[in-house]
Amino acid sequence: MNAVSVSKLGAALLLGCGLLAPAAQADTQTVFYSHLVSTAVVATPLLAQDTLFVDTFTTERGPLRQTTTFTVGADVQSFTGNAAWLVNTATGVGPRLIDVNIDLFDAGNQLIQSDSFAGLLAGFAHSTFSGSLEPGIYTLVATGTGVRDSSLDISLTLAVPEPATYAMLLAGLGLVGLGLRRRESEDEPEPSVNM
Repeated sequence: MNAVSVSKLGAALLLGCGLLAPAAQADTQTVFYSHLVSTAVVATPLLAQDTLFVDTFTTERGPLRQTTTFTVGADVQSFTGNAAWLVNTATGVGPRLIDVNIDLFDAGNQLIQSDSFAGLLAGFAHSTFSGSLEPGIYTLVATGTGVRDSSLDISLTLAVPEPATYAMLLAGLGLVGLGLRRRESEDEPEPSVNM
């Protein structure tokens, strides 16, 4: 079997594993806030591939402090999150929310993760955050200052490596190893026979 055949076999195997993997049933739990200072509890536990989405729009001005408590179900190992908020110019019009910070706390009120500012694009400020997470109760806290109307969106998606992902990774590594081994054996010189 040559290297091209191994590559085609590997691609077919990876495609087959992907087709056999069960489709993830992801849910999105959405919390809507219309006040700068608000608290909510998400009743349904979030599972792997689920997303918590916090959507804020308010005409209030002043300090922002929104607290969203949620439960993480079994098998979750990590999360990724991002936030976006409108920061129109200080002298302009339209929503302007400044000094935004997003923190994630565990049930013991220990800080798990804070967001990192990612930049500005088209009047929106963006931040990201990610890290390890295990089953339990967590609180997402958003703080800042509403200069004019405030618009803030936060999403947090829970993740766990799926068994099919491991199977595809192992199959791919095995095929790469097989291809390298065959290529090495083809490159070895034929033994010489002296008569």
